[in-house]
Amino acid sequence: MMDFPTIASAENPAVSATNSRLSWERGRSRRWAIRLAAMLPIFALVALFITTGLRGVNFGYHWDEQDYHLTPARRMVESGVLLPKNYTYPSFDKWLLLVPALPSGVQAAFDTAGQGKGVVQINGVEQSNAVKAAQVAMLALMDAGGYLLRGRCVFIVVSGLAVLWMYGAALALRHRPWEALVAASGLGLSWEFAYHSRWAVTDCILVQFTALTLFMLALYHRTGRARWIYAAGMAAGFATGTKYTGVLLLVAVVASSALSLPTKAYWTQIRRAVELCAVAFATYLVTTPGTLLEPIQFLTDTKFIANYYAHNPHAGHTVEPGFQHAWVALGYLVFVAFSPYQWIAAPLFAVTILGAVLWVKRDRRFAAILVSFPCLFVIMFCARYRLMIARNYLFLLPFLSLMLARGVADIALWLPRREWRWLFGAGLFGIFCLQATWLVRAGESIRHIDPDLYVRQALDYVRDHAGTQFRISNKLRESALSQHRILPTNVVSAPAGTEVVFFGIAEGPGSWYFQTNDPWLTKAVFGPREVNFDWYAGWMGHDRVVVMTVDRARATGVALAR
Repeated sequence: MMDFPTIASAENPAVSATNSRLSWERGRSRRWAIRLAAMLPIFALVALFITTGLRGVNFGYHWDEQDYHLTPARRMVESGVLLPKNYTYPSFDKWLLLVPALPSGVQAAFDTAGQGKGVVQINGVEQSNAVKAAQVAMLALMDAGGYLLRGRCVFIVVSGLAVLWMYGAALALRHRPWEALVAASGLGLSWEFAYHSRWAVTDCILVQFTALTLFMLALYHRTGRARWIYAAGMAAGFATGTKYTGVLLLVAVVASSALSLPTKAYWTQIRRAVELCAVAFATYLVTTPGTLLEPIQFLTDTKFIANYYAHNPHAGHTVEPGFQHAWVALGYLVFVAFSPYQWIAAPLFAVTILGAVLWVKRDRRFAAILVSFPCLFVIMFCARYRLMIARNYLFLLPFLSLMLARGVADIALWLPRREWRWLFGAGLFGIFCLQATWLVRAGESIRHIDPDLYVRQALDYVRDHAGTQFRISNKLRESALSQHRILPTNVVSAPAGTEVVFFGIAEGPGSWYFQTNDPWLTKAVFGPREVNFDWYAGWMGHDRVVVMTVDRARATGVALAR
């Protein structure tokens, strides 16, 4: 009879050791597989955010991109002096707009250097031919068609990092993975954050650095290690180098440090605060060295933008400083920030307030930063400025998203029965699927512009609301006639009718005169979803069909409503 070797026996130690090693390796592989599987939802969320953003990247014109960002970036390359000569906004975004051209510049520089060529005179300054070749290659790419779209793609991807930072911050604060996913979804599934991220301007990059700052503060809060608070100071410095309002994050960083140190350790408190400010300022200077190198230009530009926000009217975005500004901003945060559906956005904001209250009760040290910061920003910004532009309040979304996750987690904890918790989770999952579907459809709507389709959709809307009388514009009538469409029976002529239907740009009061910043400005909008029309009614992009009440349309100067 054949004898088989005994496995894992005391008489066979070599086999036993081999099997132990294999078992350990299998266990490690299993642990990594579980961790990767747990990360799949957040990776899917980031992929959804970036993909839908890229699908709608060619949305048309934006008023700030060219003059304040792309032109200064090109000027830096053309002159060879890496100063943008414009400081209305800091310089980080100008650097970011150079990213698509860098590979061509580096390749051209290496090719020229490999040929062993000497130097040339450029504007009286000796430069190597490699540098000149890099400039020429980068400028050629920047002047070619489609470069702005490449720049927008970079902004979308960088903005998408904010979703990861939110997930990490929630985990660092000891949220369970599904709760961390709620925090990340509050930001990543927000249509407001999504469509703003396509703009090659400052705001969503600031949101990204805000989320990174919160991630670092959360790590510091959990571990107490000083390196994380200094990393938070660096993130706040980068945020300031993206948009000047980011300097307020430094207040949160310094306050977080102060709350973690003994109250009577005065010199330690002062030294840490000075060090954090120094780290943040040094980081800021890396992004915007023109603060010191071109101080006159810097002061002129920053004074201009501050005075403009404080004193100048700006189309339909003009409000009175103080209570009115705060009221409009609160309407945006409550009814719009989290979702394009008001019946979703408002309850989510209510849960956010609940989460803030519970956080104060549970952890006053971190809540002092997390909860007080949005209040501080709203008070300071609203009290001073008379321009309410929605994108300035995206800054607060990372804070609100963390509080949302806290509120959702505690509601789930309060539910006494497992079936109720599963039902609550299914409802929340359904809401997030609805949000994701909106992002997909919004991105696709930008790719397929069809004014005739918008007219058909608007006429179907009118027909479905048979109990309401509508006035429709001449352009809609002409389009309906050309498509051989019969007008619904509830279409009437002035002075009858309680609602009006018209093309927002072609038949509106004009970009400068269209009142905006109203969550109930329109009853319906049919067209590309590259922007929330209620908050950017003066948008100078693709036209769309708008349905408004006669009273609101008349108040904003729509001719059809007179």
